[in-house]
Amino acid sequence: MTISVTQLNNYIHGVFDIDGVLNDISVCGEVTNVKSSRDGWYFSLKDENSAIDCFCYASATQPEVGKMVVAEGKINYWTKSGRVSFFVRRLTVSRNDGAAYLQFLQLKEKLQKEGLFDEVRKRPLPVFCRKIGVVTSATGAVIHDIENVIHRRQPFTDILLYPVKVQGVGADLEIAQGVNYFSSCDVDVVIVGRGGGSNEDLSAFNSECVVRAVAQCKKPVVSAVGHGVDFTLCDFAADKRAVTPTEAGEFVTVDSSAVINAIQQRLLRASNVVEKQLSESKNRTEYSLQRISSVLKLNLHENVAKVKGSIARQNACVQSAWQRENLQMQNVLSRLSAANPANVLKRGYAYVRSEKGRVYSASQVTEGQKLTVTFGDGSAETIVTKVNNET
Repeated sequence: MTISVTQLNNYIHGVFDIDGVLNDISVCGEVTNVKSSRDGWYFSLKDENSAIDCFCYASATQPEVGKMVVAEGKINYWTKSGRVSFFVRRLTVSRNDGAAYLQFLQLKEKLQKEGLFDEVRKRPLPVFCRKIGVVTSATGAVIHDIENVIHRRQPFTDILLYPVKVQGVGADLEIAQGVNYFSSCDVDVVIVGRGGGSNEDLSAFNSECVVRAVAQCKKPVVSAVGHGVDFTLCDFAADKRAVTPTEAGEFVTVDSSAVINAIQQRLLRASNVVEKQLSESKNRTEYSLQRISSVLKLNLHENVAKVKGSIARQNACVQSAWQRENLQMQNVLSRLSAANPANVLKRGYAYVRSEKGRVYSASQVTEGQKLTVTFGDGSAETIVTKVNNET
C-alpha cells in the first residue's frame, strides 16, 4: 500500500492522540536553548544522549538554562512539518543543576575572584579605530555583518581577520590564539564574535583559555557572541559587550556621515551666531551713530544759537559803542568847527599880523605900523593911526 506524506503524518498524529503515555507524561532533563516569545518560552530538554524541543506558556515556571527540571505535559506531532515537540503544562525545578551549568558557574566564580571581570580593569574603546582585528569564522555571516557596518560608517578602516572555528573540538584554542595574535599586532581594537546558537554552540566562548586571552589582551576587546539573550564568560572579560556583531562594528567606528552632518550643523550654528552678533553689533553701531549725530546736531544748534546770540550781543555792543563814539566825534567836530579860525573870522573876527608875526595885543603895535588884517573872506593892508590901550 502506498500513501501520501500527508496521510502518513495524519496517521502518526492519530497514534499520538490516542496514546495514553504520550498525552500525560513527565520528563526529566536539563534546560537548554531558551527563547522567549509573545506567548511563552521555547526551549530544549536534554540528557547525555538526546534532546527534545519543548514549549510552555508564560503562566508556567520560566525555564532557566542549565537547570535540571521535571516537565509534565503531552507530546505533539505536527503534521505539516513532521516534527515532534513536548507541550509542557507544568515545569518543576529539580534539586540538582545540570553538570555543564555547574561547571560554567564554578569557572565564572573562579575567574571572578581573580578579578578578570572587574569593571575597573575595563578600558574605553578608542574614538577612531584605523585598524580592527576580528576573530571569527571566515565563512559565517558575522564577518560580513562586521565588514558591512564598518565600511558603511567608516570607509577608511582596515579590517584584519583571524579565521577560526567558532564551535566544536579545538575551537576554544583557535579563538584564544587569535586574540593573542592581535594582542601583539598593530591594531586599535579586537572584535571576538560569532552568531547565535545553543549553549553547546557557544561553549567555546565559555572556555577558560578564551576568557584569559581576552582579559590579558593588550588591546581593547569587544565581545559579540550570540544575540541579546546569550551571555558567555567572554562577555564578562571583554572591555565591551555587543549584543550582535553589527553592534560591535558600530561600537568601534564613528558614523562619518553623522560626523559630517554634525560638523555642518556646528558650522551653521556658528555662522548663525556670528551673523547674529554682526547684526547686533551693526544695530548697536548705527544706534550709537544716530545718538552721536543727534547729540552733535543738538549741540550744533545750541552752539549756533549761542554764537548768533553772541554775535547779536556783540553787534548791539558795537552799534552802541559806534553810536556813542559817533556822538562824541560829532561833539568834537562841532567844537573843532566852532574853534576853526576860518569860522571865527566868518563871524566877524579878524586875524592881525605884523612883520614880526601874529598880533595878539594892542600893546604889540605902534602908530604908523603897517599891519595885515585877515577877514573871513579876504585881507587888507592897514597902517595904525592910533593905539588905544585899555588898562
